[in-house]
Amino acid sequence: MRRLLLVMAVLCVVTLYVLAVATGNTGFLSQYFWFAFGFASLLVLTLAVMAASYWWKLLQSRHRQEFGSKIAMRLALMFTLVAVLPGLFLFGVSAQFISHSIHSWFGNDTEEALNRSISLSKSALDYELDNSVRRAVNIQIALIAANGLQSPVLPILQTYGQNKQFSQLNIRNLHNGQLVAEYNPKHLPTPELNPNLLSHLHSTGSIREIESINNILYAQGWLILPGHNNDKALFFRQPIPAKVARDATLIEAAHAKYGELSFTKKSLQTFFLATLLMATLLAIVLALLVALYFARQFVAPILSLADGARAVAKGDLNVQQTIYRNDELGKLTGLFNHMTVQLRHSREQQEAARHYLEYILNSLTTGVVTLDADNHPITYNQMAENILGQNLDAILGQNIDQLSDLSPQSAMLADVFRQILSTKHQNKPVQITYNHKDETLILLGKATPLPEDSGGGTILVFDDVTALVSAQKEAAWGEVAQRLAHEIRNPLTPIQLSAERLAWKLSDKLNESDAQILNRATNTIIRQVAAMKDMVEAFRNYAHAPALKFTNLDLNELIREVLVLYEGSNCTFTVNLSKIVMYVNADSGALRQVIHNLLKNAVEAASADALPHISVTTEINNEHILFYVSNNGKTFSQEMLLHAFDPYVTDKPGGTGLGLPVVKKIIEEHGGRIQISNQKNGLACVKITLPLQVNRNAKQ
Repeated sequence: MRRLLLVMAVLCVVTLYVLAVATGNTGFLSQYFWFAFGFASLLVLTLAVMAASYWWKLLQSRHRQEFGSKIAMRLALMFTLVAVLPGLFLFGVSAQFISHSIHSWFGNDTEEALNRSISLSKSALDYELDNSVRRAVNIQIALIAANGLQSPVLPILQTYGQNKQFSQLNIRNLHNGQLVAEYNPKHLPTPELNPNLLSHLHSTGSIREIESINNILYAQGWLILPGHNNDKALFFRQPIPAKVARDATLIEAAHAKYGELSFTKKSLQTFFLATLLMATLLAIVLALLVALYFARQFVAPILSLADGARAVAKGDLNVQQTIYRNDELGKLTGLFNHMTVQLRHSREQQEAARHYLEYILNSLTTGVVTLDADNHPITYNQMAENILGQNLDAILGQNIDQLSDLSPQSAMLADVFRQILSTKHQNKPVQITYNHKDETLILLGKATPLPEDSGGGTILVFDDVTALVSAQKEAAWGEVAQRLAHEIRNPLTPIQLSAERLAWKLSDKLNESDAQILNRATNTIIRQVAAMKDMVEAFRNYAHAPALKFTNLDLNELIREVLVLYEGSNCTFTVNLSKIVMYVNADSGALRQVIHNLLKNAVEAASADALPHISVTTEINNEHILFYVSNNGKTFSQEMLLHAFDPYVTDKPGGTGLGLPVVKKIIEEHGGRIQISNQKNGLACVKITLPLQVNRNAKQ
């Protein structure tokens, strides 16, 4: 825009110069006056449109209530007044001055002086012309005398021409126009005599006049030479003195110029006023446009600082404003840039400290959640999400009392947070049962109030102690099982032997009916003792698991081998085993026991349905083997979902409650995990996850 303004200013100056020259000159440029005036009008219109666009932008900014629009409008108005008022004042004064000056130029005194100057000039020229005629008369007399003596005339012309400073002398025959004799050192042309001049010459005997040749004034004329029929005439031409000729020329030119100006006085006044008006308009509009431009340029640093302040308010500390000038506003912009740099450094230090703290928190195996004073979650670490198994971003900024209305998962989170918050003013942590996906977790949490100077609030710290509690329970139950097995196993053999001995001793000494009663009683004792032995064996297996021997084996093949044992059952099996060979590093006997236990439990649960059905599925997911056993009929109770893997917890009549705990123990010793759930389609499902192994020999 600055270059455009510079170009427009140069065009205005050039146009005004051409217009001024065309106004004051009646020569070449005067004919282009109206072209220059039209071009100047076009410039005025262009500048006016540009100024109007600036005003429109200012008005739109003011209407939108943009920051800085008021001061820009005020400055533009002040600059406009400064540009317009002096221009109008000068135009009025100059117009009056031009009008009075033009009238004074054409006063009566001036015209009278010019007329008298013309008269004086004519008198001087007539005087010089009379002198030239008198000198020519002397030549005429000499020629007449020479004619009477029949002497040559050329020497006379040469002598008088040189002595009297004549530029040209010649004798011409008036009848045929032939030249008789001539003295013409400058080779000046001789004027022709037309019939009117010949008639005048014959009637008066002489002709005199002033002639300008090559900007030199000459006094010239014709004189009749008396003789036969007056057929000859003397032509003379003598230069007017230079000073007289110069003065006469200047006076004549001034008089002619004055006459032209007098004739075009009104037009001249119009031209002058039009030129002055155009110069005033160009100056005013250009000054107005420059004023509006510099008003916006003056406001630009303020607007830039405002934009920077808004960016800083939004958190953008990388903003650096351009320094437009070296004045106080430029220094203020520099201070603003320095301030943003300092703020950015401070924020970077705070971010580094926060990242350091976040790294420490994320490195903890404990979940951490902070609440503000109104119990809105504001921050958390990654372990909190891992333990709770939910995305905590969705609950940030929401009151924990309102989470129950969002979803069942949010309701569980709200319950956990409320239970931990109950320990805010206690020294003892709280133990919480939390359902995470397909398993139940045991959390240990504690709430601690934050200092008031940091904004207040509460920090919730919790940890997953499921494995620890399970290990403690397993250790306790293992000791109990060991003692029960020891205490129960000792009397079982004597009881069994005593029952068998009674049956052997008394079977032939009793009548038939009493013998049958005895057999039934002793058989019952033997069967119950066998059941007790099985229970003791289960206790012993749970308390002292045998050492496992790990080898690479195909899980799909092992499942097929176990499924053969259930071909005669009344259940329908749907087997969907992966076509990819699934190698696991496992103990064949222990893993076979796990599969047998799961299928046995599934068959017993599915028998509650009229059409018992069991589904067996395997698949690979992220280098893990997933093994599913689903059945219809009976599903898991809520109590089983919470405590299925606790020892001696069962929902089967006559069950020991050790099957699933033993299965869980075996799976965990294989580096896997087991989960139970009730599917939406009404099926009970057991899911086992085992790490996938690569069979190196097969790969080779």
